[in-house]
Amino acid sequence: MMAEMLKVSVRAIRLWHRAGLLQPAQVVMKVPYFDYAELTTAKTFSQWLTKGLTAQSIVRQVTSLCELSGTTSLSGAGLPITLQGKRLVLSVGAVRLEATGQLQLGFDSVEEDEEAAEPVTLKFVSPSADSIPSFGSLAEMLENASVAEENDDLDSAIQWFRTALAAFGPNADVSFQLAEVLYRSADLSGARERYYCAIEQDPELIEARANLGCVLAECGQFELAVAAFEGALQQYPDFADVHFHLARTLDDAGRLKEALVHWQRFVELAPASPWADEALTRLNQQPMFEFE
Repeated sequence: MMAEMLKVSVRAIRLWHRAGLLQPAQVVMKVPYFDYAELTTAKTFSQWLTKGLTAQSIVRQVTSLCELSGTTSLSGAGLPITLQGKRLVLSVGAVRLEATGQLQLGFDSVEEDEEAAEPVTLKFVSPSADSIPSFGSLAEMLENASVAEENDDLDSAIQWFRTALAAFGPNADVSFQLAEVLYRSADLSGARERYYCAIEQDPELIEARANLGCVLAECGQFELAVAAFEGALQQYPDFADVHFHLARTLDDAGRLKEALVHWQRFVELAPASPWADEALTRLNQQPMFEFE
């Protein structure tokens, strides 16, 4: 939902979350929920994307600036960061520091983007150790996959994810990411199998179960899709996205009465969602009393 609101890719939101740049207010069954403050941070990142930065570049530069700030734990620490061209700059008193470690002198002649006059204060938590690349590490392979995906080189991204699994063994999160790229490359059967793998490796990875339902529905396997969605709701009854996709699938399967229950529940759980209008339209088209 955040991705749709900001008109950025879901992959970008997940990348920033995994790197520690977006901190969820709570996590339920490994599904992150973000508050308004994190939405504001993500909005800043999305604005940087429109200025020419990539999602991966934002991760690299912000992470570097966090490290250069000398703060060992960045939780609750505000970092005034501005954008100059395609470089992020951290202001520390009168000193301006680039992600490369290069210092800038505060001469009036320094050219800046308009938004640089108003530093954006962002809050971060240091990323986990396995998200920081090192030679030959799983994190390095995943970063290479992420860069390839960002450049729309999906074949290379798929190979990096497969190599990571071959080198380091089964990993639910990597299987999930591989499934996402396989889906983007229109390999629905491959994505379906990788979602199954992710669920087998970590039954609590409820997003994999939800996305599996979406792929099964797209393949026309409505009964299996309904089973996947219902399984997700057994684990987490208030998962709004699943209610939405289950309602759509039940509609497509001609089970309109059952669909209404989930359209209604979705509106109750996520009234501000970008998808709420569709849910309300479906409810207005098929009022409950028609089936009583």
